[in-house]
Amino acid sequence: MTLLSDKYGCRIMDSSSIDMRVEKPVNINQGSMSVYYFGLILTATMVSVLGTMITDFALGQWVYKTTNSTTAYSLIGFAALAPQLILAPFVGTIIDRYPRNLLMILGHAGAGCCTLLLLVLYATDSLQVWQIVILACFSSVFNGLVNQTFIVLIPVLVKKEHLGRAQGFIQGGMGIIQIAAPAIAAFALAAIDLKGIFIVDICSFSVVILVLLSINPLLKRGDGREIIEDVKDNKNNWKSDIRDGLTYLKTQPSLLKLLLFFSIVNFSIGMVEILFTPLILSFYDVIELGTILSISGLGTLAGGILLSIWGGPKKRVQGMYLFLALMGTSIMLIGGAFAFDQYTIIILSAIGFIVTLCFVTVDSCDQVVWQTVVPTGLQGRVFGIQTLLAQLAVPISFLVAGPLADHVFEPLMAVDGLLAGTVGSVIGVGPGKGILLLYSICGFLVLLNIALFKWLSDLDSLDKVIEKATH
Repeated sequence: MTLLSDKYGCRIMDSSSIDMRVEKPVNINQGSMSVYYFGLILTATMVSVLGTMITDFALGQWVYKTTNSTTAYSLIGFAALAPQLILAPFVGTIIDRYPRNLLMILGHAGAGCCTLLLLVLYATDSLQVWQIVILACFSSVFNGLVNQTFIVLIPVLVKKEHLGRAQGFIQGGMGIIQIAAPAIAAFALAAIDLKGIFIVDICSFSVVILVLLSINPLLKRGDGREIIEDVKDNKNNWKSDIRDGLTYLKTQPSLLKLLLFFSIVNFSIGMVEILFTPLILSFYDVIELGTILSISGLGTLAGGILLSIWGGPKKRVQGMYLFLALMGTSIMLIGGAFAFDQYTIIILSAIGFIVTLCFVTVDSCDQVVWQTVVPTGLQGRVFGIQTLLAQLAVPISFLVAGPLADHVFEPLMAVDGLLAGTVGSVIGVGPGKGILLLYSICGFLVLLNIALFKWLSDLDSLDKVIEKATH
């Protein structure tokens, strides 16, 4: 179905114009029952995410305290993301071919098995960093399968005009988890140790699998996939499916520019994210870290509630620019928080609140753009490629951030470092100050990226595509 002429460079292609060997999409009616399915799947997924975040928080503290290495800590972050992004296009073809609810079950089961292996290794006092890295890689693939499948199910269950509100419910649930997970993890580490946390995580996977099994017969009526013909005669199905996604993206110059835009943003934000725990632990202990993360989670919750009521800005690209600008400015101000010793935790918590609130809106706008513009039957293939190209910058930033912090910026900002007498006179010197300098650079890169794309690209044309698609 063509929704817009080529004048905006964002024409949505007729799905039959690509050699996909399809008949028609298989969809659930988007009524009250589909909303019920969406709520049930969302709730079950949030239970699993809560267990995983508690495990990640506790395991991160264990690794950092055991190794005292930012590089080792960031390497695990890289392993947890890179595999799912590299394999995203292939996973996308699977999502467009096989029952999506069953794929979510497989993803949760696989991730649960990885946690089970971590439990066995820890219980036998043989858990090492290299083992965590390997298991993080496998778990990453299964988590990627769950995430990509869930994303393409949303526009099947929710009408396009309500996608922004649906993102609000998702982000609101994530906000509750971000508030609860650090506090629960800190308490659980003292009460049940890392072994007990692993057991709780495994139980959370079991719960979501049972829920998904219970609704699987109902979802068989349709999950947005297309009926693919001539499978037996086509020996290059996987390559053809990936090629279909690439062919579609090649006809969408504005979407390609959006991918480049978010690649740069994700690289900058990724460095901020992975270095946050080492930064706080350079000055404070796990209690203060948990406090800041929990208050930051309030920002995600507030953003989710706001989106569920508001639905997000009507002009999605303009909204992304505005809220990303607020994020970049806030990140640049983090260094100044340490100039006020008595109020540093309060200021950092406030900045975390603002950054996460803004990120909720930015992420929602980006998701709505893709879910609205890309035809439902193509979304698995296209979103797989989108995930790879836009988000691969995150694990790369994780991989780069640790060595940059340990071997470049921290030595520069040491008491006798090269920048001690210049930048050090403003933000101070010593442990953690190099990360603060790197934060300021990352915040500036976000602002510079916005200015360049606002000036040189035509991303604003996507707002016109969305406006016509939802009316």
